[in-house]
Amino acid sequence: MSKKLSPKIISWLEINVPGKPWIESFELFQKEFPDFPWTLDNMKQACYRRNIHNGISGKFKKGQKPWNKGMKGLRTPGSEKGWFRKGQKSATEKPLGSEYTSDGYLMVKVKMNGPRDKRWKLKHVLIWEKYNGPVPKDNVVTFLDGNKRNFDINNLACIRKGVNSVLNKKKLRSQNKEIFKVRVAQIELDQKIKKITKNLGSD
Repeated sequence: MSKKLSPKIISWLEINVPGKPWIESFELFQKEFPDFPWTLDNMKQACYRRNIHNGISGKFKKGQKPWNKGMKGLRTPGSEKGWFRKGQKSATEKPLGSEYTSDGYLMVKVKMNGPRDKRWKLKHVLIWEKYNGPVPKDNVVTFLDGNKRNFDINNLACIRKGVNSVLNKKKLRSQNKEIFKVRVAQIELDQKIKKITKNLGSD
C-alpha cells in the first residue's frame, strides 16, 4: 500500500511500535485510527520503510525464562480423558495388511511396532520374497513391463542395483518384458567385460 502517511500517524508509529509485538501495535493502531485502511502487513512495511522497528526478535535472550517454566506436570482438570494410555493405539492407526501408495508404489503394513521403514514394505517385494526368499544384498525387485500394479510373480524380476541404475540413467526400461530382459542381460555382460578388462589392465 502506497498511501501517504500524515505526520500524526508517523509520530504515533514511532512512539507505539517499539517494544511491542506487531499484532499488539496493530490492534492499538486500529483503535486509534479506525477508518485507516491498513492490514498488519501494510503497517509493518510502512514501519520498515521509515526504519521503525519493534526491537523484538522472537529469540530467547540469555537468562530469559520461558513462559512455561515450572509448569511441568500441571494439567487442566478433565484433560486426562484425552491422554493416551500405555499400550493404547490411536483410533486412526491402520491395521496389519493395510495399503497406501508412495511414489506410485503400493506399500503394505507388515508390523504394528518399530520404525516406519520396518512397519511398511513394498508389496511387489513381499510377493517376490514369498516365492524366492529374502532379496539378496545390493539387489532390487522390479516390474518387467513397467506396470507398478502388475503383481504377477512372472512380471517381477530381481536385478542388481548397478544394473537398475543403468536402466534408469539411460532410460532403457521397456513395457515389453522380453526386450527388458535382453537389456538387463546386455548391461550385465557389459559390466562383466569392463571388470575383466580392468583386471587384465592391472596385471
